[in-house]
Amino acid sequence: MEIRPLAAKVVANTSGNKSTIGNAQTVYVCATADDLITNASTGGTIQMHENQAIVIQKEKFEELFSGANTTHFTKIAYPRG
Repeated sequence: MEIRPLAAKVVANTSGNKSTIGNAQTVYVCATADDLITNASTGGTIQMHENQAIVIQKEKFEELFSGANTTHFTKIAYPRG
């Protein structure tokens, strides 16, 4: 997978620290421990396991958060060409 980071990582732990991740539509998520990722806008959740990484597609203003500070979110783009 080829990705381009667009900003520094964000730690958005707990609903009090939810974030749009810089209004990202594509977010790289890396969990260094088991964690639950929640889309605060839709109520959708994803369980992540230790040392797992995924890419989440979301709307610009949807907010994400995790249950621990061991999960990192990075706004990314997929290069074209």
